[in-house]
Amino acid sequence: MDLDFRTWAKGMLGKHTLDAGFGQFFDILAWVCWKRGVYFGKVDYRYTSQICPNCGINTGKKDLSERIHKCPECHYEINRDVSAAQVICQRGITAVGQIVLENDCVGGLSGVYNNLDKCFGSSKPKL
Repeated sequence: MDLDFRTWAKGMLGKHTLDAGFGQFFDILAWVCWKRGVYFGKVDYRYTSQICPNCGINTGKKDLSERIHKCPECHYEINRDVSAAQVICQRGITAVGQIVLENDCVGGLSGVYNNLDKCFGSSKPKL
């Protein structure tokens, strides 16, 4: 996910947003992930509330007041925010799969497969 902090700076908080150091957030997050041996990557965050996580069809633009995702094709219904999170997770899994194929000789990506269980609601205990 890539957040555009420049748009936040134009908002109500303006310069305070930039002063808070949000621009370094991803650098710090990437470093912490590297330090702990966990893979960190960015995915495209756009149109996540318009894509059905079940069948992948574009369901079109929704009003902010519409809180439930309802797919006209597969009839999948879920909270809109949960749906968007599932789409982001699927994009991340796809991106990791491409990286693993490209860097197959590197020896894998430590920490990736352990964290993918969170996307699918696994009830494994946290170690």
